[in-house]
Amino acid sequence: MEEREYGYIEGGRLISRFLSEKREVITDEEGNNHVRIITVEEQAAELSGEWKPVDLIDSDTMESGGEDYIVIPEAYDAGDHIGYRYIKKFDVKKVKTEIEALKEALSGSDYMVTKCYEASLTGGTLPYDIDKLHAERQAQRDKINELEAVLQDYPQNVIIL
Repeated sequence: MEEREYGYIEGGRLISRFLSEKREVITDEEGNNHVRIITVEEQAAELSGEWKPVDLIDSDTMESGGEDYIVIPEAYDAGDHIGYRYIKKFDVKKVKTEIEALKEALSGSDYMVTKCYEASLTGGTLPYDIDKLHAERQAQRDKINELEAVLQDYPQNVIIL
C-alpha cells in the first residue's frame, strides 16, 4: 500500500502527516455494497495549499557523519516540495561522555597509586608496576586534555552537506 508524507514548515519546524490509500464501503440505492478506493493523490488534493510532498530522508547521508559527528536533517520549503539539508555537527555529548569515562577510569586507579605510595614510604615492595601504571594514567590524562581542547573548538565544526 502506497504511503506518502506531506507537510509544511511552520516556525522553522516541519509539520507533517502520512497519507495512505484508504478504502471506504459505499452502499448504493439498491443496498449493494461497493468498495471505493481513496488514493493518496485525492487526499492530498483536499489539503490546503501549504501542504507539499516531503522528500524521504537520505539514510546514506545520515550515516556519513564520521566517528565524532552526527548528521541532523533540517527540513526546508523547496517550493513545490519539502526537502532536507543535512547538517553535520560535532557530537559534543559523545565527547563529554568519553571524557567522563576517562576521568572515572583515573579515579578508579587512584587506590593503586596510593598503595604504591604507602609501600614506598614504608620501604615495602610496590604492589603494582608503577611505571606501567603511570604511563596508563598519563595516557588517560593526555586524552582528556585532547578531547577538552576539541570541545573548545566545537562551534566551528558544523558542515552543511
